[in-house]
Amino acid sequence: MSENTLQYIDNNSIVHRADALSKLAWVLIVVIFTFQFQSAAARGIMLASLLILAIVFARVPLAAILRASPLIFGVALLLGIFHLLITPGETILFSFGPLTATQEGLTKGLEFFFRLAIMVMASFMLIWTTDIRELMVGLVHLGIPYRYAFAVFMALRFLPIVQQEVDAVKAAHAIRGRASSSPIRHRFRLWQRYLFTVIVNGLRKAESTALAIESRGFGAYPDRTYVKEFRWTATGILLMLLFLSLGIFLVFWERQGI
Repeated sequence: MSENTLQYIDNNSIVHRADALSKLAWVLIVVIFTFQFQSAAARGIMLASLLILAIVFARVPLAAILRASPLIFGVALLLGIFHLLITPGETILFSFGPLTATQEGLTKGLEFFFRLAIMVMASFMLIWTTDIRELMVGLVHLGIPYRYAFAVFMALRFLPIVQQEVDAVKAAHAIRGRASSSPIRHRFRLWQRYLFTVIVNGLRKAESTALAIESRGFGAYPDRTYVKEFRWTATGILLMLLFLSLGIFLVFWERQGI
């Protein structure tokens, strides 16, 4: 399997066989309920359900989840710590210099941690288990003009390409200068170079893509035909219903417990 964490993983699992629109709606259901939850327990159950779905039913390799964990949990953890230390409150947990952690800050920090982690995890699940061509066809099936659907397709298609560019530039710098053992200031300069190189290469690829699209007459006709037509699947509908039921259950459960 590729080292890239932002690309489709073809495992032919139950989740993979669900249609793209159902999985997109499933992500929206998960996100909406995440913002409706009022307790860390309900958000924790939702996050655990996503992990079980990814490992057991989608058969996403644990190595892929671990490689994506800095994006899934790292930023969420930093956001949680930030709110833990800046949120005022009456019950003080501990102090670290001028910073004070309170019980209210812990509650707020857990809230933001779970919200961000759940949203990113659900988005990764969509990327790992969905062929973006099927998503494009599904969006056209909903009545969205195929030009806009193709724009979504290109945006998702460029994500793994950008990551490959970053990995290639990092490997080149590491070979030349041992970036992993460099001081922090030097690493910051290296990241500036990474950014510049990735932007330049991205602009080149975007220009080449635009020329290829134009040379093929893309957008010349109001409609476009597809080799594979979109169809709703029973597994996709079941996935939506299961998490819709889970969300409703957790909302009523925490409301009864409050």
